[in-house]
Amino acid sequence: MLCRIIFPESPAFGDRLSHLNYRLRDLWSYIEGNKNSVIAYARRKREDKPVSTAKAESPVNQVVNARMCKRQQMRWTPRGVQLLAQVRCAVINGDLSQNLAAYNNKMSELPEHISRFLELLCAGVERKPLPF
Repeated sequence: MLCRIIFPESPAFGDRLSHLNYRLRDLWSYIEGNKNSVIAYARRKREDKPVSTAKAESPVNQVVNARMCKRQQMRWTPRGVQLLAQVRCAVINGDLSQNLAAYNNKMSELPEHISRFLELLCAGVERKPLPF
């Protein structure tokens, strides 16, 4: 309303106003849809809780980037890094044992012949460790 008082209405102004209205509705929809995951930084700061993970992310990124470098003789694969990150997150979140139990339950649902093959494979690895 204030915009209409300050600026004379023209076709271009109407288009811009309608575009602004669309963008604001889009922003509002996004905020409403993600309100449970939006972080209240001011409240966290008042409670002396960390508001950023940059101190931890930088060293982690340096290690991961160094280990994934093509010039590195024994480098990590992107899949290996992803799996390692999942395990690390589960440890930090405290649900590693729950995830492992779910995995073991899923493994027990395997067909008998596959389950037997995996048992034999594990037994063979235990008897003859791979040299590193």
